[in-house]
Amino acid sequence: MSSLLPDTTNPATLMSKRFRPTQIPDLSGRVALVTGGSAGIGYWDAAALAQHNATVHIVSANPDHGKDAEASINQALKQSGSKGSVKWHQLDMMHLKKVDEWSKSFAQEVERLDILIANAGIGQAPFGMTDDGLERHFEVNNLAHFVIVLRLLDLMKKTAKSAPPATVRIVMQSSEMHRFSPTEGFSSKEEINQELDGVRLYGRTKVGLIVFASELVRRKLSDSSKPILAISVHPGMVDTEVQKAWGESYGVVGQVIDKLSRLGGKSAEEGAEASLWAATSTDINESNWKEYQGKYYTEPYGKTDQETDYAKDQTVANNFWKLCSDLTQEILGERLE
Repeated sequence: MSSLLPDTTNPATLMSKRFRPTQIPDLSGRVALVTGGSAGIGYWDAAALAQHNATVHIVSANPDHGKDAEASINQALKQSGSKGSVKWHQLDMMHLKKVDEWSKSFAQEVERLDILIANAGIGQAPFGMTDDGLERHFEVNNLAHFVIVLRLLDLMKKTAKSAPPATVRIVMQSSEMHRFSPTEGFSSKEEINQELDGVRLYGRTKVGLIVFASELVRRKLSDSSKPILAISVHPGMVDTEVQKAWGESYGVVGQVIDKLSRLGGKSAEEGAEASLWAATSTDINESNWKEYQGKYYTEPYGKTDQETDYAKDQTVANNFWKLCSDLTQEILGERLE
């Protein structure tokens, strides 16, 4: 009888389609990068990929979290007999020159890159500015990933030449919170730097990740003979430390939202299922990958085209790409596009 019972009591998980880690194929010989991989969803992304024999690199800013994550995952891998591994890299994604320097160095350090999960992000925290003169949600959640992905794209294209077809993938960790985005359209640096509440700042960057995936496909991934997939996903309502941002932004009301979302939300491990599905599922393969290319999914095996009309707007996508390119020119002295 016990086998008939669900393996979770979390309401958000019970209402979602699942992709359990046991469904991940053998990833021997493959290399993955997970940004924000030392905690929360990213930690479980990294752990699951490594458990299935991938070599996984994680980046985060906090040395204590990073070293602890590297040690704990590698210890679990040793105990399980997995051939996978995890290596932590320190990277502060609020400093674009450091992001650029690290990305170029990493591209020389590894011989291949099969999976890139753009997971790092600031949640519904209050408005704040970085030393680069940008609103911090945008710089970390969007612009830093723009630089990382474009700097590593040649390496991924090289990998795709020898990898099994449709297995080289870029996954953007977006969110249904994109529905709360302001709708000015990524028109300028001044727009990005306007002081708004945490939900709208966060929501805007989640639109950014949706349009980044679709524009990456349109501008950079047209080679269908050796495809690289770019997919954006919603992890669900998840109980992670990011939820603390509700209280930081909205005081007592935010603390209530924090507690309620934790009670009804998925665990971080369950929250990783959508990104792991997009990154590894063999149900996405050589025969059907075009159906998934550039799409946004609210759950594993979900329906497409569920994002807002604003997130589907080609002008918004064009503006996002141009703004990111303009800012790389301004901050790095080199235009990435």
